Amino acid sequence: MKLSLLFPETRSLTAVSKLASRTEDQGFHGMWLGSAFGFDPFIALALAGPTTTTLQLGIAVVPTWPRHPVVMAQQALSASAACEGRFRLGIGASHAPVMGMYGIDFDRPVGHLREYLAIVKALLAEGRVAHDGERYQVNAFLDVADAPAPPVMLGVLREQAARLAGGHADGALCWLCPADYMQNVIAPNVVAGATAADRPAPPLIAELPCALTENRDEVHAMAAVDLAVYPHMPFYRAIFESAGVELAGKKWSDAMIDASVLYGDEDGLAAKIQSFFDAGADEVVLSPFGVGDDPATSQADCIRVLSDLARSN
Repeated sequence: MKLSLLFPETRSLTAVSKLASRTEDQGFHGMWLGSAFGFDPFIALALAGPTTTTLQLGIAVVPTWPRHPVVMAQQALSASAACEGRFRLGIGASHAPVMGMYGIDFDRPVGHLREYLAIVKALLAEGRVAHDGERYQVNAFLDVADAPAPPVMLGVLREQAARLAGGHADGALCWLCPADYMQNVIAPNVVAGATAADRPAPPLIAELPCALTENRDEVHAMAAVDLAVYPHMPFYRAIFESAGVELAGKKWSDAMIDASVLYGDEDGLAAKIQSFFDAGADEVVLSPFGVGDDPATSQADCIRVLSDLARSN
């Protein structure tokens, strides 16, 4: 059972290196960083790489539109060299409201991702690319020493992206997808994409927030602060609607919490994690949040429970 952690840390480079070292000591398969408006996650993981020896280090996910695919591949190879081949690259189109902040037109994201993947993967595998597409016309090469080609994972929330990941990516990353939705929508489309491309289906990776508490009100209080953006995003709202999960305006409903935030006592968390493996996940990635009157202690206790689960499998 591959169990990993995801941290939203974007401010302290020193904290990332300490998190990586501790996550490895705690027996987890990997550690992922989010990508937001703080430091560059490639640099953060490149610095963290030498502090670990076995831990898989990844970004979930880097928005594609703001970075040219040649730049993305160059950064990925550099991070792979620093992490001695243990780096994993997660990419995705992000969301229309976020790209609007950059002044970027969020136009036909699946077609954009298809070309983007082709360019990045060619550069990572062969060191050169000649691509004449609708979105990109690229004739380029890279020469980075001692840099194994990292796997390129695609963030998937809907059917078309899942098929694209199945046919062309090295993995599918599903953030906030309920277990039933992942099993009935994402997994079959990943397989369909792989079948159409005549290749094995790549790994399916479930990513979810979690908390060590049986008190849903405590989870609501955390989500209202730390996860407040997601009920506003059209793609995530579409996931919940497709899964038959009740929405509550632009806030987290009880049904959304129960479907996409793993919470409970030790046994409850273990059962919910297993439900995602049963739904077809090859790896479960958890972002531990603290709740209640002492969030720091709550988060530490949550990580301890997850560590015990990681070590027991």
